[in-house]
Amino acid sequence: MSKKNLILSLAALAILLLQSCGNMGGGDEMPQTKFETKMLQHESRVYNMTFPATLEGTSEVKIYPQVQGIVRAKNYTNGVRVRKGQTLFVIDPTEYRLGVQSAEANLSAAKAHMETTKLQYESNQGLHSKKVISDYVLKTSLNAYNAAKAAVLQAEAQLNIARTNLAYCTVTSPIDGYIADNGFDVGDLATPGNWLCQVSDNDVVDARFSISESQLLEITKEYSLKVTDKGMQGSDGKLVGDALPTLKLQLKDGSVFEHEGKVSKMDAIVQQSTGTVTCTGSFPNPDGILRSGLTASVVIPLSSDSVLCVPQTAAVRLQDQMMFYRVKSDGTVEGVLCNVFPSNDGREYYIIDGLQPGDEIVTNGVRKLSNGMKIR
Repeated sequence: MSKKNLILSLAALAILLLQSCGNMGGGDEMPQTKFETKMLQHESRVYNMTFPATLEGTSEVKIYPQVQGIVRAKNYTNGVRVRKGQTLFVIDPTEYRLGVQSAEANLSAAKAHMETTKLQYESNQGLHSKKVISDYVLKTSLNAYNAAKAAVLQAEAQLNIARTNLAYCTVTSPIDGYIADNGFDVGDLATPGNWLCQVSDNDVVDARFSISESQLLEITKEYSLKVTDKGMQGSDGKLVGDALPTLKLQLKDGSVFEHEGKVSKMDAIVQQSTGTVTCTGSFPNPDGILRSGLTASVVIPLSSDSVLCVPQTAAVRLQDQMMFYRVKSDGTVEGVLCNVFPSNDGREYYIIDGLQPGDEIVTNGVRKLSNGMKIR
């Protein structure tokens, strides 16, 4: 290497060392990025809270056979609407008809025996009055008569049981609704432990969904809900269904169900295992479009004049929470964890907890920030 090149190399090294020393001058040096901020204050917003839901008919009945036997007839088509009292299955009644006949014969014999003991007792009463027989004989005949009367009652009960079992051979629908099959067909053995079919009353459909603890607090505060002996009520005494806005139901194809519903039930206890509260929204279903077992999304439209809104660019996701950088009075920043829910257009987050009106937050370049960094 020539002397000239050596001098140039040493000069470049010196410059690099000076720059390095300058960069080590301390963490308080102002960063080159210009960070924008927003001072939080209450704003007016209309927004939707959306929850996945499972649909169920308001009445769902699994129909079990009450007697065992071979299915001799099946009188419906799977998936159709059936009426209350409509015959669905017929179980072979032969055995149960014989049971009725046997019980009827036993009842006739019991009644005949009762009449005989009655006559005997009445005869003994006359003989006893003439001192022909003892008290013991009279009481014995009376006991025989009472036992015979009890035997008649027992035979009548057995006959009622036999007739009931025979009636159970005809399986009918207990409600109006749509029927779902369980695979039983003619020739199969029906047993009381296996359900034959299920009937769902879908005139009104319940959508069961869960809301988080933080969302519950937000709704409770917004509508001043409280727990009473009648359930959740608003401050005006209205039940939760009338206190909250009407619900919408978004179906799997993205369409919105034409009929609006309302919250019919909101549990007052948070499930510790999930941190959620179970709610039920009820929707009229006059055309039978909704069916039990479908999945959808319940949409609760809310409006408020006291929403803290932050742009989504200000957020750093940390598991199930969002972190925002709040500017302190000395110009440094600190991370604050918050519970939020997104706006309908996907541009903002609405703060549930963690930040307060008057807090100033950084709205851009948050990935470059760390706790304690000075931005002004």
